[in-house]
Amino acid sequence: MGCLLLLTFGRSFLRSYFVSLCLITTIFAYAKIFFSLRHNQIHVQNHVAQGQPSQAITLNIARYRKAVYSAMWVQGTLVACYLPFGIVVALTPQQGMSLSVYLVRRFTVSLLYLNSSLNPFLYCWKIREVRQAVKKTLRQLFCRSN
Repeated sequence: MGCLLLLTFGRSFLRSYFVSLCLITTIFAYAKIFFSLRHNQIHVQNHVAQGQPSQAITLNIARYRKAVYSAMWVQGTLVACYLPFGIVVALTPQQGMSLSVYLVRRFTVSLLYLNSSLNPFLYCWKIREVRQAVKKTLRQLFCRSN
């Protein structure tokens, strides 16, 4: 019985640890990208202030900034959906839980699934190329059915 309890706790702990590690890794990666973008913007602004404007660099920075902000929306949604699950799994026992704790755990699992459902909408909303491809596909689909 003690080994089973330890194994169950171990799985719960490992699951919580893995989710937390993934969240921390992605947050760190996006923060690094964001700060690199900020550094590059300052660098370009300094060149423009010195009278060395470069249209190509400015356009690339603008596109990169837009891509980073779009990715941050996806990242923020990921954190909002996965963080409650990680917290609940870390703080609640696997065995012998009350009905309210069980319902909270089920709700956080639903948030995990919700994240997967929200991602396509976020991509369509924030990324023009994806939105155009979806529109084209839908037009082809509905034109064939008529």
